[in-house]
Amino acid sequence: MCEKDSMSVDGIVRLSKIEVYPQYLDEYIKYAVKVGEVSLRTEPGVLTMYALQDKENPCLVTILETYSSKEAYEKHIASDHFQKYKKGTLHMVKSLQLCDQTVLNPANKINNYIDQ
Repeated sequence: MCEKDSMSVDGIVRLSKIEVYPQYLDEYIKYAVKVGEVSLRTEPGVLTMYALQDKENPCLVTILETYSSKEAYEKHIASDHFQKYKKGTLHMVKSLQLCDQTVLNPANKINNYIDQ
């Protein structure tokens, strides 16, 4: 795991809400898990990559993403592993909403890591 940057004033907190076509769900989950793990392990500016699946509708996936800065986000979406995920899953995604969030309590930090 790489050493992480601190959240800066232009840091990003986002909920990515994704609806996946049922026939691609298992394959999509593999891509999502992989890109999340690689991002957390290798990108200092990716602070959180936490994927969740709706219990009642498994085709609804929400990813909590935090980036230390706008620059960190831009590096992330330009990375090879993100581009592989994006291109590989484009046909699997029925809808995508990127919902930027405002942190209510900046003193409350999210710690997200991958066990070695």
